[in-house]
Amino acid sequence: MQSSVIRHGTACQSVHDSLVACSSRRLIPRHVLVFSWCVRHLGPAATLGLIWSKVCHVCRIDSRRKAAGARGKPVCGGPEELNLQPGELVEVKSEREIRQTLDEQGRHRGLLWMPGMARFCGKRYTVYKRVETIMLESTGELRKIKNTVLLGNVMCENLYGCDRSCFHYWREAWLRRVASDQESSAGNARS
Repeated sequence: MQSSVIRHGTACQSVHDSLVACSSRRLIPRHVLVFSWCVRHLGPAATLGLIWSKVCHVCRIDSRRKAAGARGKPVCGGPEELNLQPGELVEVKSEREIRQTLDEQGRHRGLLWMPGMARFCGKRYTVYKRVETIMLESTGELRKIKNTVLLGNVMCENLYGCDRSCFHYWREAWLRRVASDQESSAGNARS
């Protein structure tokens, strides 16, 4: 009896790496969980867009054959390049303003707006650091990105029980710099 328990535990860790144990002790393929999360949080249209982009990637189809400039081009105005530096105070724009900058897949120049980021809208945060290069965990590829920052103490929630507490990536187009006179008056109001 004991060996079957050990064998089952080993199989879950090594053989079934594409399966995730749910709370009811059933094994569910990881792609089913990801699909259901995408439909619930991103909506059916954005989920189909993500699936299409994966199909295009696997089949080596150019998925960018859309109307000129449609992919990733912001809809609303406002400065896209703020050149924010660590320590600067910024305010996250409203969700409505941010959604106006997103394409039909919920992205701004390829960077996904996560639904969990909406809870930070309208609040002020300090820029933690600029992001110039990221690594895609799936491939190990390094990519250069522009006009993107991390905000201090602004991290993702505990999605699927993940305890990584990853920073959200923020496009500068989603933020507005807080003027120094507002910053000092806000500092005086706190003291």
